[in-house]
Amino acid sequence: MNEYHVFGSRIATTAQIVGKQITVGPFTVIEDHVLLDSGSSNKSIISIGWRCKIKQGVVLRTYGGEIHIGNRVSIGEYSVLAGHSRLIIGDCTIIAAHCYISAANHIFSNDWIIRFQGEISKGINIGKDCWVGGNTMVLDGVNIGDGCVVGAGSVVTKNLPPNTICRGNPCQVVRTREPFLKSEENGNEIRTS
Repeated sequence: MNEYHVFGSRIATTAQIVGKQITVGPFTVIEDHVLLDSGSSNKSIISIGWRCKIKQGVVLRTYGGEIHIGNRVSIGEYSVLAGHSRLIIGDCTIIAAHCYISAANHIFSNDWIIRFQGEISKGINIGKDCWVGGNTMVLDGVNIGDGCVVGAGSVVTKNLPPNTICRGNPCQVVRTREPFLKSEENGNEIRTS
């Protein structure tokens, strides 16, 4: 990977950066063939925190809105994130490969051509310390709580509570996460709550 080094970050020379309002935090890695597109509007923003990893082929496109990515976030290969109004990803969250996260829906309310009816956007908020499995779709208007795990291939159509394990189409809570520590001495799980 040929790369630029900007304020401690590594940005591949094949990455495309388009638009006025894009910030990348220190020690962030942006791999080959990534597209960061904030468009031409001064209101469109992409902000990426420090020590993030934006892997090969990822597309971040605001469509006139905002995308805010916290610190130490990883976004897997070929995932597409569309901001529209606002898309927020909290610190230390993992988005696996081939995910589609879109903060908008097409209007299809009458017999007019759907393409010309416009879009609505409520925004998406993915909390801190989440893990979104591969090939997952997250639809507009969804809030995913801190510490949530979303199983691979899920379609998230409604809010998911914090510290839950969820999966399916439509995505539903399977169980809650129980915090635990691995004992370094004997490898047994020790419950902390």
